Amino acid sequence: MLPGPRVLLVVFFIATSMLVGRLLFAMPPSRGDVRVVVAGDDRSFGVIAKSLTESLSFIGVTPQFDRVASVDPRRVAENHPLGQTLLARLWIDAGTDREVTLYITDADTLRVFVRRITLDLGLDTVAVEGLAFVAQSSLEALLAGKLIGMTRDDFEHYLDVAAARTITPAPVVEKSAAPPPEPKVAYVAAVPSSNWHLVGGYELQGWDRTTLRHELDLGIDYERRSLRFGMNLFGTLPIQFHSGDSGASLFSGGTRLTVSRPFAPTRELRLVPGLGFAVELTRIRSELSAPYAQPASSYFALDPTVRAALGIERSWGRWSLRALCGADFAIRSVQYVITREAATETVATPWRVRPFVSFAVAAPF
Repeated sequence: MLPGPRVLLVVFFIATSMLVGRLLFAMPPSRGDVRVVVAGDDRSFGVIAKSLTESLSFIGVTPQFDRVASVDPRRVAENHPLGQTLLARLWIDAGTDREVTLYITDADTLRVFVRRITLDLGLDTVAVEGLAFVAQSSLEALLAGKLIGMTRDDFEHYLDVAAARTITPAPVVEKSAAPPPEPKVAYVAAVPSSNWHLVGGYELQGWDRTTLRHELDLGIDYERRSLRFGMNLFGTLPIQFHSGDSGASLFSGGTRLTVSRPFAPTRELRLVPGLGFAVELTRIRSELSAPYAQPASSYFALDPTVRAALGIERSWGRWSLRALCGADFAIRSVQYVITREAATETVATPWRVRPFVSFAVAAPF
């Protein structure tokens, strides 16, 4: 004898939850190596190496450290031999107590990202954590297929202009002559991504044997290290049920909290397993052809649900398209009923395990 649909749905939800939980809390697979060159004293080298090793482990990147006496910016932009698993190179100039300069180049040295961090209190914990955060965010952008910094030619031009301003004295200009135009300098570009995203989407959910529920979502999410936290508001299109001369329309809305862990198997795609919790407020409106039939209880019902999902994400510039599938589990069984001459009649019983598929568009802000 084959198991019923409810048993199959429960098995599907449990299997999905186990798979998502394993992906969510497992350490990410190796996604490449970075070559880190540090200029600084013993203490600076030690604290930077420890912080970067811990931070980059969250995104599956393995650093390889070298120590040098000083960092030459022109050396940064030179072509270097490619490694088979090399993702990027980091050059960290921590030779002074006033500032730390971070240079990041991709494996092909086609672009150079520069960030200078002012040290008000020396290389303290705050400065080291800030350096690790900038490095991790930049490498995550590279893994997502985004561009960081400026081109190598612009960077070399920037160095030439900076050197000319330092060495060459300003020319004497007659009062009647117009001042020469300022040279165009390609300034350092920040990582073109934000930790905050605005997300809007549509969801189709299997509600019972014959009904599909349509849902519209709008929310925000925040990415910190390797985790993504989201909060969104959702509302559904009305669902109508009829039984003889009585029936009802259901309107649901609520809020959902989610936590997920994006993985980047390629530079274009990201896998996103996640878990969520939602609270739904459902309004029950009677649609009756007989005057004696009335709703059995309050017009409103409050129902909590738990979600397990697995998504795939594709980025196009600042925008990204997300597709998600999984299942919601109603913590308690729900039945929508009406009364007719003191008799209670059930008009709808949704599944406790409800499979769904959704599509969303996200943009940073």
